[in-house]
Amino acid sequence: MSNRTKQRRTGGLTLLLYQRMLHPELFKILASEKVSRRAYDADVWLVEGGHVIGLNAGRNVLTEVIVTRNEPLTDRGLLQSIPCRGEKYHEDTYGGTIRYMISTQEEQLTPTLYDATKQEIASYAAKRELMTAEVPATPEAAAVLSVLDIERRSHELLVQSFHLFDENQMVIKTQSILEVIKGA
Repeated sequence: MSNRTKQRRTGGLTLLLYQRMLHPELFKILASEKVSRRAYDADVWLVEGGHVIGLNAGRNVLTEVIVTRNEPLTDRGLLQSIPCRGEKYHEDTYGGTIRYMISTQEEQLTPTLYDATKQEIASYAAKRELMTAEVPATPEAAAVLSVLDIERRSHELLVQSFHLFDENQMVIKTQSILEVIKGA
């Protein structure tokens, strides 16, 4: 097995979908925001190694968790577990009222292209005042930059994420739409 393959496996993210809210103590939360609209309430967290979006629409709840762990945090309420490798698209309706769509894209870049991409995303995030968390390098782990671009609409929450892992020059982008179906 080549070294590049080993690096790819350690840097990948996993999408976990839950039909319940998850407790904040399960995560090291680096930044958070509450979103309240007539049709839904949502908690958005940047966590170490990923993000969490919990949407509550009436009696229905859907939580998107994207983290570096390969195993679920808990099995209770787990609907899906999908590795974010390559390009993926997932769409479904949960509880009859929440339509969920996500596309993920994983790219392993050359060091030069990775550094330029990281600088561009950091600059873009600062200019637009986006939710950002940077975990500095330690002797045990390389630096990670995470950015969330959140668009709050009356019946939809759109979240675009960028997670950049210095260890293997990995960039993982996601685009999620959590929509409360009108009249459902």
